[in-house]
Amino acid sequence: MCALLAALIGAGCAATPKQPTVVNGTTRFFQHCRRQPYVHVHSETRAWDAHSLLYTTFAALELEVVRIVDWVLDVPVPGASIQPVRRSIEGLRHAYHRLPPWLVIERAGELVDALQLPELSLGDANATFTVATGGATGPGSGMVVRVYKLIDWTQHVIGDVNQGLGHVVWRPQGLVPWGMLDYGVDAAQWLLLKSFNAASLVVTKALDGSVTVVEMIAEGIVNVGYRRPHERETVFLRMPIGVYRAHELWFLEHQSRLRVVQPAQLLQETHASLLHRGAASPLPAWSAADVPGAEVPELVVVTSRRVIARAPMALRSYVVPAAWVLEP
Repeated sequence: MCALLAALIGAGCAATPKQPTVVNGTTRFFQHCRRQPYVHVHSETRAWDAHSLLYTTFAALELEVVRIVDWVLDVPVPGASIQPVRRSIEGLRHAYHRLPPWLVIERAGELVDALQLPELSLGDANATFTVATGGATGPGSGMVVRVYKLIDWTQHVIGDVNQGLGHVVWRPQGLVPWGMLDYGVDAAQWLLLKSFNAASLVVTKALDGSVTVVEMIAEGIVNVGYRRPHERETVFLRMPIGVYRAHELWFLEHQSRLRVVQPAQLLQETHASLLHRGAASPLPAWSAADVPGAEVPELVVVTSRRVIARAPMALRSYVVPAAWVLEP
């Protein structure tokens, strides 16, 4: 029974005629027009795009050496990630913070922190990249941060030595007045960081702009001879015969770049039959308004955006959507 029912259903489906493909009037009207695709050189969705390669390079330069080494060591080891280098560094840091709070130990820790060895990246480009691209992070772990921290460490060591020598000569405030010089160094550090960030922003934007210019030039070269599709350039005007007569001189002056037809005639024509071969004809064809005894109440003018842009303002109010004249 089930097999019989399935056979009947299959026969009914086979007997059902296929629905014809519906082609709207706009598609029919432009079906014979040549279509040349526009090539976009810049596309961030493509991996080989110049901007994508640029920022991928910046991102790769931000990879920290410690993470890369841990990844290489973890690849052949099955199971969870071990990360031996990172764990060893964390263990050393925990052990350091358990040492007595002596000044020598504190300054040694500051020096190690100033070197930023665990944060060492392939290109030390963190500061440049994060600042220039509007990142929410701080100055990063680039070379400028190491310089900044090393200056701080040097200030502290010189201050300790100055204070120690001051105690020898009974000057608790230090052997020499160090405060003003200390403030000057802090100001220089602030200026260094601000200058580096500003320069990073300028350099990265200039590099980005240079890539954009190169892409624009390449896009112009590969699209030489490109013309926008006729669907996007064609304009339709629908007007009473009286309006046409009032501006007939303008239409005659531009008759090589427009066609005047009756609404019913337009349903039988295409853009190619109306405008593509018009320039090849030695004599202009009679328009619907010029045929003797063919006075009609309404006309449709087919032209381009460039032509209508120079038309009298009164005519522009008669521009209608393509569907109004191509899909009655």
